[in-house]
Amino acid sequence: MSNSSYADNDDRRQQVNKPQSQQWLNSGQSFCARHSTIEDVVSTHNHSNDFIQTRNQYIVERLKLVCLFFAISVPASSFLDFLVFDSTQAKLLLVNRLLVSGVLIGLYQLIRRSHTVNMTRLVLTLSFLLPVLSYTATELLLTQTMAYRDIPLSFTLTPYLIIAMLGLFPLTVSGGVALLSVISLPLAMLEYIQYSGNYTAVIDKLWLFVLFGGICLWLQSGQMVMLMKLYRESTVDSLTGLINRRVLMRQVTGIAKNSNAAQGSFSVMMFDLDYFKRVNDTYGHMVGDKVLVKVSSLLKQELRNYDVIARFGGEEFLVVMPHLELAQATQVALRVAEAIRKSSVMTDEQQEISFTTSIGVTQYIADESIVQLFKRVDDLLYQAKVQGRDRVENSFSLR
Repeated sequence: MSNSSYADNDDRRQQVNKPQSQQWLNSGQSFCARHSTIEDVVSTHNHSNDFIQTRNQYIVERLKLVCLFFAISVPASSFLDFLVFDSTQAKLLLVNRLLVSGVLIGLYQLIRRSHTVNMTRLVLTLSFLLPVLSYTATELLLTQTMAYRDIPLSFTLTPYLIIAMLGLFPLTVSGGVALLSVISLPLAMLEYIQYSGNYTAVIDKLWLFVLFGGICLWLQSGQMVMLMKLYRESTVDSLTGLINRRVLMRQVTGIAKNSNAAQGSFSVMMFDLDYFKRVNDTYGHMVGDKVLVKVSSLLKQELRNYDVIARFGGEEFLVVMPHLELAQATQVALRVAEAIRKSSVMTDEQQEISFTTSIGVTQYIADESIVQLFKRVDDLLYQAKVQGRDRVENSFSLR
């Protein structure tokens, strides 16, 4: 198809209502394509789906270790109970510890079988709330038979140690505060029940909670920043700020899976810059880099916020357009080609350089492999070059 059919009145950004089932889609224009900001540490609002899944897997692995650690260490510490408590109290604590251990093993099995983001949040909350509830119930029982001052310090520090363990997870500030709030509820109820008019002791405990909670949030934020940095370095093209081929494969696989489940489709556009080697050879690689940055910027402007844009390699780019059929995707490709045709960059000698692109566009066929899809669009791109470059070729299959 030639580029003469470019639709000037086509909406600039092809704004299509994003279906509820596809709200997880984000392109390389998310936080991972730029330096992290305070907002990225505070909440997940600007996080890409791929980063959310990466962070979730990181949390899952640590969460499994925490569940196993508590499941083993909680009953194993019962021998200390028999040293510091009388036999009746120690046996009561042993039963309590075994119950907690059993539930933690159940949570471990649950997170092994299903580690969606929501399941991870649930298991993370329960794995820390459960020991706090156990501590609260146990202290209420102990204070009925012995004075609070006689309870060992190692036992009264239990909730603060639990809070400190939260620092193992790269949570956002809002997520960390929410989890700390849930944990604090049974502790607040315990203080209310045991309050005897000694507000100094309450203030002392509150100060410890704030201190440990603040350290926990600081550790969580530090881990989040570190994880963001490592993620960007391994998944984002440093020159263009677009996602790389590895992340693209993960995202397009997820899009294909959702399309098959919803009996829908999506389109793919692959293109490279015409005679790009000539630009590098004539003007140098620094000018070539300017061209690549310019093109990536144009793509972000011309495409929708949740289209997946990736640098496929060298001067090749690939775009995945969810919910667009071939005819619509072709119009988008024509618009992109026109925008690139009208653009230019300046050399240090103030020489203006213009460039064009060849594009292949195709639509996903239900249940086909990603390899087949990419081969078809790559063949269409080759046809666009053979037919003279600076054009768009589209088809379900080459004829």
